[in-house]
Amino acid sequence: MRPIPRRQSVLGAVAAVTGLVIVVVAVGVLTSGESTRVNENVLVNREGPIDVRNSPTVVRNPTRGDNLVATYRMDRPGFSAFLSYSDNGGRTWEQTVLPLAPDVPRCAASPQGDPCPFGPDVAFAPDGTLYVLYVALRGSGNDPGSLWLSTSTDGGRTLGLPAQVAGEHAFQARLAVDEKGPVHITWLQAFDTGNLSFTEPYPYVVAVRSDDKGRTFSPQVRVSDPARPRIGGPSPVVDAKGRLHVLYTDYKENRRDFSALPGPPAELPFALVLATSTDGGKTFTRGNEVESGLVAHRRFLIYLPEFPQIAAGDGDTLYVTWADGRNGDEDVFLRGSRDGGQSWSEPVKVNDNPADGTAQFLPKVDVAPDGRVDVLFLDGRNDRSGKLLDAYLATSGDGGKSFENVRMSAQSFDATVGPTFGDDYGTDFGTRLGLTSVDGRAYAVWTDTHLGTPATGRQDVAFASVDLGSGRSGVVTGLVVALLLVIGAVTLFTLRSRNGDAAVAQSSAGPQVPDEQRVTGR
Repeated sequence: MRPIPRRQSVLGAVAAVTGLVIVVVAVGVLTSGESTRVNENVLVNREGPIDVRNSPTVVRNPTRGDNLVATYRMDRPGFSAFLSYSDNGGRTWEQTVLPLAPDVPRCAASPQGDPCPFGPDVAFAPDGTLYVLYVALRGSGNDPGSLWLSTSTDGGRTLGLPAQVAGEHAFQARLAVDEKGPVHITWLQAFDTGNLSFTEPYPYVVAVRSDDKGRTFSPQVRVSDPARPRIGGPSPVVDAKGRLHVLYTDYKENRRDFSALPGPPAELPFALVLATSTDGGKTFTRGNEVESGLVAHRRFLIYLPEFPQIAAGDGDTLYVTWADGRNGDEDVFLRGSRDGGQSWSEPVKVNDNPADGTAQFLPKVDVAPDGRVDVLFLDGRNDRSGKLLDAYLATSGDGGKSFENVRMSAQSFDATVGPTFGDDYGTDFGTRLGLTSVDGRAYAVWTDTHLGTPATGRQDVAFASVDLGSGRSGVVTGLVVALLLVIGAVTLFTLRSRNGDAAVAQSSAGPQVPDEQRVTGR
């Protein structure tokens, strides 16, 4: 048999390996988003026939992955707030009462005449310490009388007596924990209030910092730009380099919502503004506009606006998400930054349904360690009449350039069930949703009304986890395997080539015969 020339053999092998590499990389890309599975929907809160609970958030203990903690506010039968914890990954939940100091005044908004914790936020530190932030309401309305921070070292089972962070009129408080230890707290500091409205001097965003696990706090530092008088919804995040960013909404000339005046949604656009501190919260930039064309599609109460949301990825990566009506109906949008907020990508529509007149709103964004970007939101796509809602999760493996949507709620729920502030406002589903993303999984909480009716007005906090493909890992794994294949192939071909050269040399020289067997021709 005629042997195949070595050059032809090597080229054929290279072609075969190249094809195998393409297959491996393709499999990595395709499997990066496969195996999506939404797990069982469960209630986070205890059941109550007329109770109204909303504005949830959820966090995961970095030292015990099955320990989840959710907080939420209660609007009925009285104003309050609660913490629920799970030690089995969210399959079951137990409730913990938020403590207040003994000298906190009783609240007329409580049917039992108890103090009224309200508007909670929650975050874990890297060592597993849990921080819980909330206000104590005063009088009969939702006007904060004081702001408090409590801690837990057992995953939310028990909470220590809280430390006071601030006094009266501390609205819309949020917190962010630096992985190096400091705890940052932001809020909207008002000075006087009207009937569900702010009066002059108008409030502004402030920040404080604690370096001793929430026992004491630095003096207040102004965050928001003095040239922006009508603002709200501050949302803080600490990025991978330790910089503190605070996102807030500039309502511009929208006096209607700011002063609780009657009428339709604001005609002029709002802006999202990002202020940054590079010195641990001691000073802040005046802020640059991340988004200047936010088109309002609904009325809101200025005390309790929908929070714009911000999340940090690795390095200088930031993501901002919000909902607006620029396309004629309400959609969710996202912008990304790769330089710490100096510049931003064009807005990407997160919900993947067409412009069909349905609403998508209350987005919450988070970033998994592998770079996957997730956005949770409420969605009316499954009912064109606008009566029913679902919770949806959008996930992106390409840095927020494109999204795939998955339905999280097991059944649709009534969009008309719950409290309202008047005919102009519609139903209140709270100020935010909760989302925590890890590699291969996301944990979500949302306001759900499937157990309520218009007569009861019942709202619950629902939870579900979803198993997802990783953001970058599938592609990276494919590339690593492909590289190993190439290295192995090159090594193999080198060895074969050397053996082949030796065999060719031996063949050219002819068979080797020992001297004693040689016959001399005569």
